[in-house]
Amino acid sequence: MADTSGDRFPIKTSVCRGSLSESRHQATAIMYPKDGPPLMYGSADPGTFLRSVAKPFQALALLRAGIGESFSLSPRELAVICASHAGEGLHRELVNGLLEKGGLSVSDLQCGIHAPFSRSERQRMLADKELLDATCNNCSGKHSGMLLATVNQQQSKDDYLELNHPLQRSIRAVLELFSGEILDINRSGVDGCGAPTYHIPLLSIARAFQRLHQEKFLQGCGFSDWVQKVHDAIDSHPKAFSGEGRYPLLWRPYLAGKFRAKEGAEGVMVIWGPKGSLVIKSHDGADRGLIHAIPHLLKRSHWIDETTFERWISDQPSLVRNVAGRKVGDVYVEIPEPLELDDPLTSVPGMGLTK
Repeated sequence: MADTSGDRFPIKTSVCRGSLSESRHQATAIMYPKDGPPLMYGSADPGTFLRSVAKPFQALALLRAGIGESFSLSPRELAVICASHAGEGLHRELVNGLLEKGGLSVSDLQCGIHAPFSRSERQRMLADKELLDATCNNCSGKHSGMLLATVNQQQSKDDYLELNHPLQRSIRAVLELFSGEILDINRSGVDGCGAPTYHIPLLSIARAFQRLHQEKFLQGCGFSDWVQKVHDAIDSHPKAFSGEGRYPLLWRPYLAGKFRAKEGAEGVMVIWGPKGSLVIKSHDGADRGLIHAIPHLLKRSHWIDETTFERWISDQPSLVRNVAGRKVGDVYVEIPEPLELDDPLTSVPGMGLTK
């Protein structure tokens, strides 16, 4: 591990009211370019639970289980399986359609019920006195895909979220393959939606997403076609993959054609594309600092140009406003010099799973 220069401190986002600092958010980021060593912005890799950033890899395991062919999945249906969606009508219709394909019902979903993330959908349901159900849950697309896999593999569906269910073992194997980590029970937890989640270093998360564009690696382990299907679904159906108020959709004007974004709970976000991957984790679990730091990191690494950066900053200004819309403060971002990392793992084609 070679220190390139500069003091070691985390990414800092300061929120000021008037001329005085009111709150500070700290984060660590790792950028893993397509060519070259990974770079860490921060003093140490804290690791994190994958949470919803795992969804593209969970979807790969479901495609490997044959749900694409057996249920003739459309790209839009695959997009909602990968999504932390907003619970809009589009998302709920897609989830209900997936369940119907497998002879399943909403009662089979074990993700729990919460109000839609979409503000307009929440207001509509309240006005119409429409009851919430599990399709409103932002993870219901993923869960419907998991249930389809149990049907296709003739596995039990009542315990599909248990850590040692064959479905969850298959998902864990895919995560191990791409991340290079051994995910034993000591690194497992339960996600907000009830599915298993795993605590791993940020470097390993960045490695996993960087490998999604390593064609030699993908061909070696037999995942090229499935990864292409996931990417095509996300790229061609951004609303199914995200939704009103969600960052992947809000950031699409600045990333489309170059990168994709995936958010996770407790302040973990990933940006990935042909140039590489960026994973960032907020130390306090909030996303307020991250949304301002990410465009600065992408510009600094020349992953977005000056015009895109200026447009992003203009659309997402670093201002604090009161309820009446008056500016009452500013947000400032400090990014340290990166630390060059040595990745002990290499992308060896042929390792792990095969078709």
